[in-house]
Amino acid sequence: MTLWRVAAGALAVFLCAAADGEHPLLRPIHDVDVTYAMDAGDGTTLHERLRWRAAAQELRLDPPTTGLYVIIDLAARRMSTVRTAERTVVEMVAPDNVTGMPDSAAAAAVRRGTDEVAGLACTDWDMTDAAGEAARLCLSEDGVLLRARAGGRTLLSAETVVSGLLDADLFQVPVGYTHRVMGPQAARAHPGSPQPASPKSAIPRSASPQPGSPK
Repeated sequence: MTLWRVAAGALAVFLCAAADGEHPLLRPIHDVDVTYAMDAGDGTTLHERLRWRAAAQELRLDPPTTGLYVIIDLAARRMSTVRTAERTVVEMVAPDNVTGMPDSAAAAAVRRGTDEVAGLACTDWDMTDAAGEAARLCLSEDGVLLRARAGGRTLLSAETVVSGLLDADLFQVPVGYTHRVMGPQAARAHPGSPQPASPKSAIPRSASPQPGSPK
């Protein structure tokens, strides 16, 4: 399970209609700005920021990589990776199951108790991702992921959580950047767009959705 998948999944995709006490919300019901501390697995702590714009169904991910951020428009099913230093945007159709969680994840979740993370109450839920790997997510009652654990360690934990309306401009691709389109699906979504000369122009592993879980 990659850290990115757990964070993006819990913040980006609506897998159940409402939190009824028996099933968790896996999508925030309001705009939220969360900064996470992430265990890189070698004793290093990385920091990642996720912003979710509820009305527009848009997610912005600022990974530890400097000069790079990802915008996912769920309604348009489009993912754009922005590289500020190069002034480029790599676009692709957001892949199926971008969250790493199957549609049945919320319904099959098992409640394990309550805790407090970043000063906010959350409930621990045991879930299984699309790759069959187990994870324990601590989710607030309004659908914000506050902590993810798997494999006997804490993969990510919220440090700051700020709720409130977010500026739509934060989720817009910058004007004047060079656009590249990845994959045949993306090419069909953007007819006439040039294909990259090499797979090396693909979204970097640290920011791209991979089969598995939170990283």
